[in-house]
Amino acid sequence: MNQSELLLWCAISQADIGGGDRPTADQRRRAALAVFTEWVNLTGDSAFPFTIDEIEQASLRLRKAGDPGKVKVGIALTHGIYCYFRNRGKGPCCNEVEAGHIWQKWDGGPLTIENGQIECRAHNNQRRELSIEEYMKSDKITEAMDGR
Repeated sequence: MNQSELLLWCAISQADIGGGDRPTADQRRRAALAVFTEWVNLTGDSAFPFTIDEIEQASLRLRKAGDPGKVKVGIALTHGIYCYFRNRGKGPCCNEVEAGHIWQKWDGGPLTIENGQIECRAHNNQRRELSIEEYMKSDKITEAMDGR
């Protein structure tokens, strides 16, 4: 999942978009406006790169993702929507995001909202089994992975 998709899922989860399997054109527009409003609230940016059809499809993907998708959105909304290591001297982030563990999985840490943080794939892969403290003290720095 990339950063924009995560932000869209977060905006969808915060918006009151109603329900139903066959929304009217007016219901779709109102839902899109609600998602756009939440996007602006989350990002502070009015540049919205999604169409009404893309919002509807993302909403279905979020619903089908079930608990793992809800946990990732919950982590982002609770602990921050961008990579935890962004601007912390560990090199540039890539555009792909993952739910990282605060208390590492290998040490029994569950992937929950309380024990999660958003990490870009570059930092998550580089950190691997290091604790946050160990990683921050290490001399590991990511290289730009996708030009971002």
